[in-house]
Amino acid sequence: MNSLNMKKKPDARKKNSTASISNEELTISGNLLQRAFDNSLVANIISIVDNDRIIRANRSACKLLGYSKKQLLMMKRADIFKVSESGYKNMLKQRKDKGGARADLFIMRKNDLLWPCEITSVLFKDKDEVGYSITSFVDRRERMSAQRKIDVENKRVTQSLSDDLLSENNDWIMSIAKSSYDVIWDWDILTDLISFGKNYEKIFGYELTGSTISFAKWVNLVIPKERREMKRRLRKIFKSRKNVWNDTFQFLCPDGSISQVISRANIIRDDQGKAIRMIGVIHDLSKMHKLEGQLQQEARRSEMEMVEAVEVAKEMERSDIGRELHDNVNQLLGASMLYLDMARADIKNGDIYLKHSAEYILTAIEAIRKLSKGLITDTIDDFGLSEAVKVVVRDTMESNLAKIHFRGIDDTLQDSMNNKFKLNMFRILQEQMRNIIKHAEASVIDISIVKKGPQIILSIADNGVGFDCGKKLAGIGMTNIISRAKRFNGNASFISKPGQGCRLLVSFPFPEG
Repeated sequence: MNSLNMKKKPDARKKNSTASISNEELTISGNLLQRAFDNSLVANIISIVDNDRIIRANRSACKLLGYSKKQLLMMKRADIFKVSESGYKNMLKQRKDKGGARADLFIMRKNDLLWPCEITSVLFKDKDEVGYSITSFVDRRERMSAQRKIDVENKRVTQSLSDDLLSENNDWIMSIAKSSYDVIWDWDILTDLISFGKNYEKIFGYELTGSTISFAKWVNLVIPKERREMKRRLRKIFKSRKNVWNDTFQFLCPDGSISQVISRANIIRDDQGKAIRMIGVIHDLSKMHKLEGQLQQEARRSEMEMVEAVEVAKEMERSDIGRELHDNVNQLLGASMLYLDMARADIKNGDIYLKHSAEYILTAIEAIRKLSKGLITDTIDDFGLSEAVKVVVRDTMESNLAKIHFRGIDDTLQDSMNNKFKLNMFRILQEQMRNIIKHAEASVIDISIVKKGPQIILSIADNGVGFDCGKKLAGIGMTNIISRAKRFNGNASFISKPGQGCRLLVSFPFPEG
């Protein structure tokens, strides 16, 4: 500490150290910006203004446009925009005048599919004054779909509130008959007979002995305290000129339960305005409310199960990352700090200690890089599953003594898989490789992904210590593999005996078409 207070000529080594740290900070900042760009949820591309060639594209852009990153980096803006359209030309003019522009345009996805998007494009230059543009895409399909739903709902509400339309629209009555808890009824007021739709018995529990029942008999099923008031309201509306009747009452069911009922009907009158007939619907609110409650409970239960499953997966991933950081990276950084302290205390031998500290830091950076590879799957998106597996094989052999054999995947087979399926299979392979390296003590590992008949088969075999399948299958790693296989209607099985290695076989149905 005293050395900090002594006036000495600046040490050249410290200047170099400061410079190297600044460069490293710049590198880290650049890497962070690149990762932020690549992982942004907004689709972005960067292109050169002079020739419109695309030089950067993030994952969201690849997903929205339907191309791999490798394909996009071989394209120009004319490949995804209709550059001859006036809207596109106006956007370019506005961007040139103001440095940025926004417009609603159609983009051309893979296979020339047109897609409505909100486009934002901004100009910038590098230190050499080369002009670039960064263009963002926001998918407008969901917004348009939401607006269509709002328009449909507004139309439905308007129709429901219109008494005139309700009284004249026979289609309304027919559509009500399709509802689970609605009963069509037709009351001939002159004969006092009511006929009900077929689902009357199903909803209210009363068996109809004939096609009709008298209103006087039926109204007795309305609970007494509401029956008199209901008859009064009917007499009042018959004396009026109204053509629509709405009422709510409680209805006694044969099992002793009480249903909350709402009834709507059209009133048909003769030439003198006398009510002669009512045609309408009775709706059982109680059963609907009960069903809604059950559906809400089921939705909450399903939501909780999904949340729990996600949390378990997250906790397992956090646990794996935390264990790796604690057991490996933390130790490396701790050793680096120790050498830094020794360098401060022993200036004479400081260079040696700083060299050792730098070596540990580089090892820690490499460990973090490998850990990040387990989380990021750019290789699958850009170059395919076969290349991603080769990367895992190469990295595993660099840090372990095991010899790993993998012959790659046939291009036709690989093209038949979508990216979600590839990622799922890749995660299964990663999980099993971790199991083998951690527990098997294997010297040889064989990996193959092939098509056999109507199935895709993933096989991972090792010559390690093996295990008793009956005792081991409860392990979390194996459970994860079985669960991942089931997501795509697959089946995972482990074949192993103590001392005889292990073979994992995962079979998936071959995708049709």
